Amino acid sequence: MTLAIDLTGKTILVAGVHKGGMGGATCRLVAQAGGTVIALDKDDATVDAIAHEIRAAGGTIHTIVADLTDKARCETVIPEALARFGPIDGLANIAGGTRADEWMPLEETPADSFWLTQQLNFAYVFILARDLAAAWIKAGRPGAIVSVGSVSAKDAAPWHGPYGAAKSGLIALTRTMAHEWHEFGIRANTVSPGAVMSERVLEKAAAMSERAKATRDGAGVILSEPGELAAAIVFLLSDLASGISGQNLTVDRSLSTKFCGGGRKRRKDMGEYA
Repeated sequence: MTLAIDLTGKTILVAGVHKGGMGGATCRLVAQAGGTVIALDKDDATVDAIAHEIRAAGGTIHTIVADLTDKARCETVIPEALARFGPIDGLANIAGGTRADEWMPLEETPADSFWLTQQLNFAYVFILARDLAAAWIKAGRPGAIVSVGSVSAKDAAPWHGPYGAAKSGLIALTRTMAHEWHEFGIRANTVSPGAVMSERVLEKAAAMSERAKATRDGAGVILSEPGELAAAIVFLLSDLASGISGQNLTVDRSLSTKFCGGGRKRRKDMGEYA
């Protein structure tokens, strides 16, 4: 006997689809499960790369280019996707993450940087989920939403406080989505990674300031793989998770049981203060 996730006949919009990260891995698993992918990212090169891979493997995929840091563009994403590709059954909000230039103490964080982090990790999710849920409710269709949170939302997020705040807000908002939309057959959950070994994470780490790098304490860090997060996301999108809504699933190989993933050395110990 076998039990497999089956997304045959379902179309999943994946926001954030870099081949080397959780988004690319999610696209692969959706296609392997028989689903149609709508791949969204901020440039042609990124969506074309994953589209080429999925099509070469025999899967079905469409693409949309949209900068999710642009609030006005976010407002057009769901109407465009529905008009171009027809009904959508699931939404995976994977775009986000920290930027190399935002790793700093709170008292030094510029307001523009704070708000960009909120848009990239929290606000766009609200817009996409709101618009798709409205379409589902109007059409009388069920649906599933899965968004990527973070273990940085669990306790504290030293030197990336705006990011932790955004992910905390996202988890809370998702629970409200689940509560308000349950009567319409719409489920909403979050998946919270710890330290994920993806290409973008490695690029960001290399681009950090030497000061930011010096504060990081890598002792005991447990790294997860993008595919592990993708498996959880696709499960929550599938009918196998029909009874799960309003929940936050941590997928971090137990990292958050040890310490906050953003643990930092004290600046006094670095000689910054007498």
